[in-house]
Amino acid sequence: MKRFFLLLMILCVLLSVPALAETVYKQGDKGDEVMALKERMLELGYYNGAISHNVFNDTMTERVKQLQKANGLQQTGVVDEALYELIFSDSVIMKNGQPYKQPVVVAAATEAPQAETAAVTVTASQASKVLYREGDSGNEVLAIKQRLYELGYYNTAINNSAYNASATERVQQFQLSNGLSVTGTVDQATYDKLFSSSAKGPGGAVAGTLKEGSSGTFVGKLRARMAELGYFDSANSSTFDATMTQRVMLLQQMNGFTVNGIVSPALYDYIMSDECTYCGMHVNPEYNAENRFYYVLDGEKEYSVSKSGNVVIFIVDYFANNYMNATVENNIRTLGQFNDFTYYNNCDPRYIGTYPSVTHMLTGYEYDPSLLVGQFFEKAWTSDRANYIFNTIHDKGYEFRYYYYTSISDGAMSWAVGKLDNLLDYKNNPVKVADPIYSYTDFLDQLKARGGLTLDDTDKKYIQMIHLRGAHAPYSSDVNGNYKANASRDENITGYMTMVANYIAAMKKAGVYDDSTIIITADHGDKQANMQVVYWIKQPGEHHSEWAVNSAPISHCDFPGTILSVIGAEYPYGDSIFDWAPGESRTRQCSVVGRDLNIYSLVTCYSDLGLGSHNLWQTYTYTGTGKDLQKEYNRGSYVYEPLAQSFN
Repeated sequence: MKRFFLLLMILCVLLSVPALAETVYKQGDKGDEVMALKERMLELGYYNGAISHNVFNDTMTERVKQLQKANGLQQTGVVDEALYELIFSDSVIMKNGQPYKQPVVVAAATEAPQAETAAVTVTASQASKVLYREGDSGNEVLAIKQRLYELGYYNTAINNSAYNASATERVQQFQLSNGLSVTGTVDQATYDKLFSSSAKGPGGAVAGTLKEGSSGTFVGKLRARMAELGYFDSANSSTFDATMTQRVMLLQQMNGFTVNGIVSPALYDYIMSDECTYCGMHVNPEYNAENRFYYVLDGEKEYSVSKSGNVVIFIVDYFANNYMNATVENNIRTLGQFNDFTYYNNCDPRYIGTYPSVTHMLTGYEYDPSLLVGQFFEKAWTSDRANYIFNTIHDKGYEFRYYYYTSISDGAMSWAVGKLDNLLDYKNNPVKVADPIYSYTDFLDQLKARGGLTLDDTDKKYIQMIHLRGAHAPYSSDVNGNYKANASRDENITGYMTMVANYIAAMKKAGVYDDSTIIITADHGDKQANMQVVYWIKQPGEHHSEWAVNSAPISHCDFPGTILSVIGAEYPYGDSIFDWAPGESRTRQCSVVGRDLNIYSLVTCYSDLGLGSHNLWQTYTYTGTGKDLQKEYNRGSYVYEPLAQSFN
């Protein structure tokens, strides 16, 4: 029988503690074991809100460091086997500095307890004994009045320690709200309730719970503190309005709390503490905030082609399909370098805006407006689709380089390591100095100065994605691709297409043109009605007397599939442009950022600590051509969603 009980006790211990990890847990891990660790750390006070996911993220790393510091350990942020055992032991030090002790559950006694183990209880007479009443004064009375002020029973700050008639009235109000005997005196039961976490304010809300509609001193203090932390640009209010709800939700999201827009007592204390993060510390995730300057795109090969094979992609930024008026088209045709191309005149960009569009084109990952921008970049670049795309490109013997005058996402760079072949990692390789990338009229200047393109004698094939400034205002190019202040839009577009034409001519001179695939498109169109984008493509061996026109309903959703198709690979996640024929019916979506303060409040900006320009995401759904998309735009027929964060 003893052996049976011993085995039973061992089983209970094993069931109460998660299985010991064979390896350490660190940032980036996820799973049930990580969830168990986080829930245990919540129990120990190192988390303040409900645990919502099983990912060992940067927030958990910080919490682990706090636990290690409290327990006198080296602050690595990594959970090894020894720390794992400590966390689930009774000797672990909690956030409050006290050793953990499991609560003792005492079953109802069937026999009278022995005298030496009898529990100490508070009798009804003791609970009702008056401790403080009108006429008393001192620090204890001051503490009671301060607590009543915290709960909202006083509207002005406490300036004396007298238990006066006003204090009696406030105590009566508190007793009434909390289901106590309304005496106006403080007995033990009133005292215990007053200083408990379940004490209720005048409206019946739990102590310190603030939400939309609340007002008063504590809301004012909360707004002032949130302004200090950068979640408000002004704190001149003591009302918990809709804007404040949005800011609280942002703070909760950035600090690992349940996102509900309600400030609990624990959250209030956290916001008032030094632990609460400033708005912007998590605007861009830790990899960006700390490492953003370690990663940079290198322009060394911008003017190189491979003797083994090439796919060249030009992104002429902002070039809307509707900008192809008669003058622009005639100027482009006159250049004579685009006759072998097929022009797709019904191309949807899917997203209006460089950051979501280029990230989507490169990774195949759909933008999610409920994510912080940095979270979107992380998810996109680490997605199964992105891994498949770039693994396949490299498996096929290609190197992929992307060239733009700014980074692809200003901080998502670290996630593109191993994918983009011109991405320099200064953290691990501080020696190499990045060459500049040319994207304005200096792109043509450099091409001419170099005397054309360099032909690399390599077995590796190249995919070169060259992003030019394009149709963005202010317009600064004449029709020949030379700098011109205050140029017209038509001149500017023609000038950038002249730069592309000169590059194509250089490919011909280098002897690689005929065997190359060349794509010319834009990342997005106009933010107004002219949303569709230009799209030319020339495949190896393709020749025409003038460019062909194809009205197939294509999309930048087809971009990854098209690239993989032209290099002879499959794309299991979607289509290529070659899967669509003229006249086919296809329902497409085009999304653009918007701003409407009557619907949502402003949110933070990804690129700095201020408020962003946009606060909502508008999605238009259409079947047909760009004219049908224009009709949906003119009707205002979009579905809107709130943005968690603005790109700019």
